[in-house]
Amino acid sequence: MILLSLQNIVKHYGPEPVLDGVTFDLRPGERVSLVGPNGAGKTTLMRIVAQQLEADRGNVELHSSATLGYLEQHPEF
Repeated sequence: MILLSLQNIVKHYGPEPVLDGVTFDLRPGERVSLVGPNGAGKTTLMRIVAQQLEADRGNVELHSSATLGYLEQHPEF
C-alpha cells in the first residue's frame, strides 16, 4: 500500500523551476527526511503535499487512511 505518492511535481517561481520532476512514494513504516540548501524547494514541496500550494504540474495522492500533519516553519499564533 502506498500512503503518499508524488509524480512528476513541477513548480516555477518566475522562469526557473524550483521543483522539476519530483517523484516518490511513501509506504507504511518508511521514514523520510527532507534535506537541502536554502532555496532548494523543501518548503514549497511540503506546502504542495499539504495542499497549501498548487503544483504547476504533477500529481499528489494521499491514501484515504493516511493523515497528514504540517507545522509551518515560522508559525503565526
